[in-house]
Amino acid sequence: MKRLGFYWRLYKAFLRASFVREMEFRANFWAKMLYNALWLGFFLATLKIIFRHTDSIAGWSESEALMLAATLYFIDALISTLFYFGLSELPTLVRQGTLDFVLFKPVDSQFWLSLRRINLDQLGSLAVAVLLGVYALFQLDYTPSLANLALYLGMVLTGVLIFYSFHFMMMTLSIWLVRVENLWVLSDVFAQIGRFPTDVFDRVLRRVFTYVLPVAFLATIPTQALLGKASAGFLWFAAAWALGFFVMGRVFWKFALRSYTSASS
Repeated sequence: MKRLGFYWRLYKAFLRASFVREMEFRANFWAKMLYNALWLGFFLATLKIIFRHTDSIAGWSESEALMLAATLYFIDALISTLFYFGLSELPTLVRQGTLDFVLFKPVDSQFWLSLRRINLDQLGSLAVAVLLGVYALFQLDYTPSLANLALYLGMVLTGVLIFYSFHFMMMTLSIWLVRVENLWVLSDVFAQIGRFPTDVFDRVLRRVFTYVLPVAFLATIPTQALLGKASAGFLWFAAAWALGFFVMGRVFWKFALRSYTSASS
């Protein structure tokens, strides 16, 4: 319990430091908020243009696609808020030798690298995603049951953990390759595929994106769960995938550290 209390106090310190950092550069904070709003507006405009010419795509109506977009935007905002940019700095830490200072700290290095940088400018995006989801449900004239809502939130959490583990493993490659900043593109591709319902792909790709590379859990399956179109069994499968990915990332990180040569060596 003392150990958990220590990490909780450390996370609160990270949160305070992140808040102070954002307030020091307020113009940048509001600029990023505006950028996120413009990105969402562009995405929704594209969605609107597509549905001007059809009533449904692969069985998804415009309102259902809007709910999918809200889910994707919500998960993307969570990812960006909690860990994405902190982990993306790992290659720089390795190249500059400042990863040494992390490894010497009396704290788990993965915890420090993952959670030390909290991007509070994404809080507005989280709020917008929730409002967009509520609007989509209103357009569908559908009120999800508590069971479906709980299933949805569970799927969202597993989707975030799956993406975290994938991105962490990509950035861990910097231990050997050093300059791997462009590897974030692989993580971005992983997320971009999740923008589309897996039903638009053929049967083989649908199975790949569900059971091999679980992109479907980033938006499609959570949205289906909220709309009552996915069984609770998928949550257990998603939880198993998320836990498996997390363990793989943890083991891969420990293995990579054996090959790390500190700046003082």
